[in-house]
Amino acid sequence: MDEKTVALILSILAKGDRVELIPVKDGVKIIRIERKEVKIPTPRR
Repeated sequence: MDEKTVALILSILAKGDRVELIPVKDGVKIIRIERKEVKIPTPRR
């Protein structure tokens, strides 16, 4: 990994998202994982 890749990973982590690094033939594949709250609607009576 070069400095540009590391900087990209650190910027994703700074936003609070998760990062997965997957080794591939040409280097590393970076996957950003966002976590969002799912709100369950309450039934009205």
